[in-house]
Amino acid sequence: MPPLSRASPRRIYLVLAAGVAVLWLGTLSVRPLFNPDEGRYAEIPREMLQGGDWVIPHLDGLAYVEKPPLQYWATAFFLGVLGENELGARFYTGLCALACVLVAASAARRIFGREAGLTTAAMLAGMPLFVVMGQLLTLDMSLTLYMTSALAGFLLAQSGPPRPWMLLAWVATAFGVLTKGPVAAFIPAASLLLYSLYRRDVGPWRRLDARIGLALFMMITVPWYALAARRLPDFLPFFFVHEHLARYLTTSAHREEPGWFFGPVLVLGSLPWTLAALRGLSRGWSAGWGAGRRRAGQGGEEGCAPAAFDAALFLRIYVLTVCVFFSLSSSKLIPYILPALPALALLAASNPTETLERDLAAAAFLTLGAAIALGLACLLAPAHLTPSDRSAYFLSLAKPVAQAAILLAASGLYALVLRRRDLTRSAVFLGVGWTLSGLLLVRAAAAVAPVYSGIELARALPAAPAEAIIYSVGTYDQTLPFYWRRTLELVAYRGELDYGLRYHPLTEIASIEEFVQRWSASRESAAYAVMTKALFVDLTGRGVPMRELARDVNRVLVARR
Repeated sequence: MPPLSRASPRRIYLVLAAGVAVLWLGTLSVRPLFNPDEGRYAEIPREMLQGGDWVIPHLDGLAYVEKPPLQYWATAFFLGVLGENELGARFYTGLCALACVLVAASAARRIFGREAGLTTAAMLAGMPLFVVMGQLLTLDMSLTLYMTSALAGFLLAQSGPPRPWMLLAWVATAFGVLTKGPVAAFIPAASLLLYSLYRRDVGPWRRLDARIGLALFMMITVPWYALAARRLPDFLPFFFVHEHLARYLTTSAHREEPGWFFGPVLVLGSLPWTLAALRGLSRGWSAGWGAGRRRAGQGGEEGCAPAAFDAALFLRIYVLTVCVFFSLSSSKLIPYILPALPALALLAASNPTETLERDLAAAAFLTLGAAIALGLACLLAPAHLTPSDRSAYFLSLAKPVAQAAILLAASGLYALVLRRRDLTRSAVFLGVGWTLSGLLLVRAAAAVAPVYSGIELARALPAAPAEAIIYSVGTYDQTLPFYWRRTLELVAYRGELDYGLRYHPLTEIASIEEFVQRWSASRESAAYAVMTKALFVDLTGRGVPMRELARDVNRVLVARR
């Protein structure tokens, strides 16, 4: 094999891409599912496979229609192919992340040039928020893929044959709506409206191919919503009013954060490319104001050629639309702004070469700073971590954190040395360093699984009798049904299962007292219960017959006999 310095750039990049893809997918299986999101989004597809209901998603045997079913369908497919395990549960998310990098890089290559495509891929794949969400089983990464595909299709339709690219945009938007709801259509539409108002240019609207595209969009999205509304009479108001409008406008979801919440998330989540991203986001605004009207009125003549579409300006408006839209919401979670990262990477990679060189130096120094911060954390954390039943798990992260620090330091130094000779290669290797460091830390998260997952309790009861009842008392660890491959009997718990319990109220044991009566009255059959440690102490003190089988940081598993 030729030395790295003499190998063809194409070969180097292909080898790096293949290696990152293998590690990205290989890391999906090394960590137990975390509660609640990963357990929920694994169990719903598992119940689809077991129960055969592919229209109405079910969680713990109860109707669960907070989100549309596209990701559940895809995950169920991979569970059937790869097995009901962590790899099968997360594989679709991992594929969506890799596909999103490919889509963003391809769009950047066509719009801004080959080097921008490579740089976009390296930047996006290494952003910490993107790496983490590409390894977690949630709906956010698949939504980001479809929104990015729609964005890419729209941008390419403005400079090439509109129909194929716009049909891609319409289909991708429909898939986004089938993944997480109307937000997948609202943000692109709002971005286009704001762009047209800012540029005073309606030209992009003429290239939407709306007649065919809207028909295709409706053909993809409407059938499931219609079938769900037919099966559940109150589905439409619950889904659109309660789950979307009310969550956005009120604090009903109990996810309140200050209006500036997503600012630090965006800054930290886009490291080490934050400066390049902010520069790409901030430049070029003055040239865009009213450009469409000025161009149309040149020379005092009407009918002049319309202003050229400004892809960079649209990307800036798109990023701000995502950030502002979710900042105005009363419900905020970190992953909500994930769809902004691909557009940010395109903007950062589109900066002029001399600007990119300065930004790369800043990114390399930020990388060295991050390496030093991680190294100091390894040294200082043991002395400052408050002793608890959780602290030992977090202390075990010291070694992988130190390894990630070394990897970041090496990639940061390499980028500083190489940046003047080969800007693209240094950016690619810096991005790969961040990607591998992120994957290393995600892999190390297996050490803290007992804090965030029910895997320890699941392992203590590998094969309960089929006729046995497993009660979930006053709590609900969403990873346990997936690992036990069975639903649980809910006791004094409703939470997000409230909607399904309204349709099947007899499946619920409403109070602890009713549970104690049932538990104590039927000692001849096998039964198990999961409860908090505090409740276990309380029931033991009341003389409720229980035999402890296992406990983790949060809960206790007991048997009746």
